Amino acid sequence: MEKVIGLLFDIEKKANQIIERANDEKTELFEENEKEIEQMEAAIIEENNKKINLLLAQAEQEIETEKQHLTECSQKQLTDLEVSYERNHDVLVEKVFQSIIQHGVR
Repeated sequence: MEKVIGLLFDIEKKANQIIERANDEKTELFEENEKEIEQMEAAIIEENNKKINLLLAQAEQEIETEKQHLTECSQKQLTDLEVSYERNHDVLVEKVFQSIIQHGVR
């Protein structure tokens, strides 16, 4: 009987060691999983930041191109107005003057 109790004690001791080892492995695997998740999250954040920065750079380039285009168009309009003024100034002044003379000042 004493031998059976000794064997049961050994079995219980080994079972407890197995459970303890399984718990240690479980904890280790959990920690490894957590590290891998953190690394994946960091990689995803970095990739998203790169994409966002690329999109921002593209948007800034498009805005700069549009701004340049608008500046060029505005400059052309100013030049056209100046040319029109130079060509038609005397004629317009004469028309206004003739209109005042014909209709009188009211």
